[in-house]
Amino acid sequence: VLIDEIDTENGVAVARSMADAPEIDGNVFIEGEGATALKAGDLVKVRITDADEYDLYAEQLA
Repeated sequence: VLIDEIDTENGVAVARSMADAPEIDGNVFIEGEGATALKAGDLVKVRITDADEYDLYAEQLA
């Protein structure tokens, strides 16, 4: 996924997959250790851990 921004207040990185358009499609929220150390523009591999109606929740793979 492509990192769009880091939400330090909630401790997550906000990303999108290659098929998602910014501000139109849902987000991928990367949770867990190291999420806030990522930078906008980084490409990272993740494992989806949960989903809701619009968004996905993931953890970064090592």
